[in-house]
Amino acid sequence: MDGFEQVLYHIKKPITYLNNEINSYHPDTDNASVKIALGYPDVYEVGMSNLGIRILYYILNNIDGVACERFFAPGADFEEILKKSGTLLFTLESKKPLKDFDFVGFSISSELNYTNVLNLLALARIPIFSSDRRESDPLVIAGGNCSFHPEVLANVVDIWIIGEAEEVIVELVEYYKGIKGLKRSEVLKCLAGIRGVYVPSFYQIFADESVQPIISCAPGQIERRTVKDFENATFPTKWIVPLCEIIHDRVSVEIMRGCPQSCLFCQGGFCWKPVRKRSADKIVELCLDVYRNTGYEEISLLSFSAADHPEIEKIVVELTKRFKDTNVAISFPSLRIDSFSFHLASRIGQVRKTGLTFAPETGETLRKYIGKPISDDKLLNLAELAKKSGWRQLKLYFILGLPGETDQTIFEIENLLKKISKIISVKCSFNVFIPKPHTPFQWEKFPDFEKYSQTKQKLMKDFSKNRYVSLRFHSYEMSVIECLLSRGDRNLAKVVESVWKSGGKMENWSEFFSYRRWQEAMETNSLNFENYLGDKPTICNRWKHIKASLPFEKLLGIRQSYYKNTGLYSCG
Repeated sequence: MDGFEQVLYHIKKPITYLNNEINSYHPDTDNASVKIALGYPDVYEVGMSNLGIRILYYILNNIDGVACERFFAPGADFEEILKKSGTLLFTLESKKPLKDFDFVGFSISSELNYTNVLNLLALARIPIFSSDRRESDPLVIAGGNCSFHPEVLANVVDIWIIGEAEEVIVELVEYYKGIKGLKRSEVLKCLAGIRGVYVPSFYQIFADESVQPIISCAPGQIERRTVKDFENATFPTKWIVPLCEIIHDRVSVEIMRGCPQSCLFCQGGFCWKPVRKRSADKIVELCLDVYRNTGYEEISLLSFSAADHPEIEKIVVELTKRFKDTNVAISFPSLRIDSFSFHLASRIGQVRKTGLTFAPETGETLRKYIGKPISDDKLLNLAELAKKSGWRQLKLYFILGLPGETDQTIFEIENLLKKISKIISVKCSFNVFIPKPHTPFQWEKFPDFEKYSQTKQKLMKDFSKNRYVSLRFHSYEMSVIECLLSRGDRNLAKVVESVWKSGGKMENWSEFFSYRRWQEAMETNSLNFENYLGDKPTICNRWKHIKASLPFEKLLGIRQSYYKNTGLYSCG
């Protein structure tokens, strides 16, 4: 934009709009065959903490003839400047408007960022709904966790990539090189034949809420893509070093993809299988390369369950040996208690203690049925060992409202926390159960507010005087909207638009979230929350055309076995 340097003096975080970070690219976008603007629908500090964005940026800029630049949601102050000056949203690298690119891509990992997607398109003056786009408009492409239940944005996104994008994005771009210049509809027909590509405009909704193709080039079921050779999968060892602090200001080296466990509530555990592992030697090599290229002092070994890696002890031993004189910390995002070795934690602690985080999820009795057969005694023993070795706190994650939760379940959680707090300080985070698509619990109802509220109040009262226990509860109302959008259909696109038009943005941040806006938008569009939060028989048909995990028959069988084994109540 004209006078960009002058504008920088009038915004809070100018450094997030500058580009020129260490290891960033400077592609020749003007002369590229394919131009891609790749974005994350949140501010720079959040977007640059996303590993998927980093991987795709690296891959695309290493394809001949392809230029990939980044964009993120502007802060409120800079957005106001863009609007007042009539300036279109532009990329970091060349400051070119998003409208000038062939593709505008979004990595979407949270449903609460949907309003941001609409806002970014509007700031770029790209029509929000795909049916309104002209031949000259970019193709809007999206992927990430939300690709497993894509219908809410089906009228917004031209192309969804289902599953892991590393290979399919290369196929798509190479194919596009040969068909660029064709009519928009013809390009979409060609790209719809690529495995893992979903073009929503080629499908319609039937009376049973199923989503079915209306043209021959579109498959009846879209199969998610997976990277088979994970050992040699692309990893950006020339890790971009931001010029400011970001949310996860560290290097995240993915050591294993997919989770060997199958917790019945967890979409990630079901949708990202099969489990694939990098070898210990490869992981150490990547860590050393990225350290040499960046100088970062924390390396996180990223996985759904890092301690389940069969060579995890070897990895940690080798890394602590290599980094012992550098003060580099080796950390895990979270660990499974049943696969955790305290010897492993001690090894990590030799470098720098970064905290121990675990997810028991629920009370001991229910825990063994949901896929986490971990005893309280094991966790108590771990707390004892942690205390003796100098660790000062455990962080524990729980879920409230799981199917089969009873008063006994809450009593067991409280009893566990009381015992742990006598050993070591404990920080607890309580989330609300969301019945996610493609899991055995996808047919369940969202937890009742009154029951949830009673449980929350009980926990807060019982631990109000225990200074060794800290409790944090995720917003029930935010969880309602997460559930609404993850189980949503195409009717909700207008709801998202209504929320955005009424000022809804950055809804993933509690200080900007407004439940009232969503209530009013649902009423305006004559829609009922119960149609999305309840156990409507046809609800799962909304995402059945996406082949993301096990066949629905097998998921239903797992659900029925759960009820039979727990004996808590009968299956409907």
